Formats: sequence, C-alpha cells, structure tokens
Amino acid sequence: MNNLPNELQKLSDEFRNMKSDAALFFEKVKDKEFNKTPPNNGWSIGGCIDHLIVTGSDYCDILDIGLKKLEEKNQLYSGEMKFSFLGRKFIKILEPPVKRKFKAPGKWKPDTKINKSKAVAAYLQLQDRWVNIIERSAQWDFTKLKLPSPAISWIKFSAFDILAVNSAHQRRHLEQAKNIKKNLK
Repeated sequence: MNNLPNELQKLSDEFRNMKSDAALFFEKVKDKEFNKTPPNNGWSIGGCIDHLIVTGSDYCDILDIGLKKLEEKNQLYSGEMKFSFLGRKFIKILEPPVKRKFKAPGKWKPDTKINKSKAVAAYLQLQDRWVNIIERSAQWDFTKLKLPSPAISWIKFSAFDILAVNSAHQRRHLEQAKNIKKNLK
C-alpha cells in the first residue's frame, strides 16, 4: 500500500470497513428479502445497493479522469487536505442518521428487480475500486482538482470532497438497507 496522507488513509479505511460490514450484512439477507419493498414503499435492500453501485461507478469514472489531469499537471500533494464549504455541507447532509430524504436523480434511480449475487459482487468490487483510486492518488493533491458532479454538472467538488461525500452516501444507504431488513415481515 502507498504511504497515504492521513486524510486519505481515513477514507481508505472507511471504504474497506464498508466492504467487510456489507459482506457480513449481505450474508444475512435472504434472496427473497433482497428485492422486497418495505411497508413504506421505499427502496428495497437491492434498490439501495443498486443505487450505490450506479452512483459510485459514475463518481469513480470522474475520479479516474481527474487523476490523469493531476498527473499531467504534476500537482503533487503539499500538505493537509481540507473539505470545501460545499463538500462539508453535503457530507453532513448525507451522513447517517438520516435527518432528511432526497429524491435520486433519474439516472440514479434503482431497478426494482436486482440479482442479489451479481449486485453484491459488484458492490464489493466497487469498494475495491474506491480504495484503488485513493491509493493511486497518494502523491497528488486531491483538494486542487475540481470535478463536476455526474448528476448536476454545474456543481463542482474537489476530488477529496467527492471521496468523502461518497463514503457518507454509502453509509447512509447501507444503514437504510439494514433498517429495511429489520422492518421486513
């Protein structure tokens, strides 16, 4: 593993922990529970995971492009990484426990019938992709790289913000999936 700055090491640990936590959780979810809609007609467990796979893949694609830009400009890490004002706000809004719900943009609405084994494998691989991006970014200044949101292109975050926003977003929907499991009858 690369010698990561503390801020990136924390995020890498968060994605690794989510991977192991999710793997344990998915072992307890029966196939028939995975796509079952909860009593409040919200997303199923599978819907939560599908949403995370789609959003995470879009953001990872943007980060991969951003890493190439940093390499081309040779913008090396130069000190402490800090979140932008907008990044801090988004992280706070997304972090569980959920205080406010939002509608997912159309391109990120989950499917209703999802194959559990394929979705679980894709979700766990996504966590590896997050960690890989973090490790590849060790020498680059992710606070200087501004990237558009795949959902709303006029909103720009630093690459560092994007990592933390997605970490919080995943915790949010994993908590949602766990609550769905508790409430299924």
